[in-house]
Amino acid sequence: MKRRNQPKKLDSILGDILSNRGYLNVCKEYDVISQWKDIVGEKISEVTVCNRVENGVLYVQVSSSAWRQELVYLKIMIMQKIKENTNCTSIKDIVFY
Repeated sequence: MKRRNQPKKLDSILGDILSNRGYLNVCKEYDVISQWKDIVGEKISEVTVCNRVENGVLYVQVSSSAWRQELVYLKIMIMQKIKENTNCTSIKDIVFY
């Protein structure tokens, strides 16, 4: 008697399809942009605009040079929060401008 394979969950199937076609990183990078406020908190999100990801670099516009300098010091912590919140590992650097 043959056993049937157990059905897979839909999110698992979609994850496999996105990964195989190379779209999974793009989706995770979009998650970073859409969840920016949750990642950095309300105070930082009020003075920044997370614009785009290109070649593993996240570009964030900052309202003042003082905030830009502060964020440079917080870059490592922000990178860790990105990985924790979105499981995105394709972002290797952040440019604050």
